[in-house]
Amino acid sequence: MSTKPLHVVIAGGGTAGWMTANLLAKHWLNQPVTITLVESPDIGIIGVGEGSTPTLKRFFSDMGIAEQDWMPACNATYKVSIRFEGWSPGANIPAYSHPFISQLDT
Repeated sequence: MSTKPLHVVIAGGGTAGWMTANLLAKHWLNQPVTITLVESPDIGIIGVGEGSTPTLKRFFSDMGIAEQDWMPACNATYKVSIRFEGWSPGANIPAYSHPFISQLDT
C-alpha cells in the first residue's frame, strides 16, 4: 500500500516560518513531502523582538549544525535576559529584569 505524498503549507515567513520549514524538511528528509512557505512581499522584516535565547541551541542541534559552527558564522551571542526600565515608578521599582530560562539550563 502506498501513501499519498504530503503537502505542507506554511503561512508566513520570517524567522518562525523559515525555521519551521527547515525543521520539517529535515524531519521528512527522503519522504514524499512538499513544503511550501508563503510570505507576503508587502510585509517587510520587522527586526525587533527577536533574540538568540538558549532554546536556539536546540534548534541548531536538531538541524545537525554544531554550535561552534553557527555561533561565529552568525556573529551571535545568547540573550539570557531582558531588562525593562521604568517598570513601575509608582511602586518605586525602577527596573525589572526577566531571565530566559530553558530546559537546556537544567
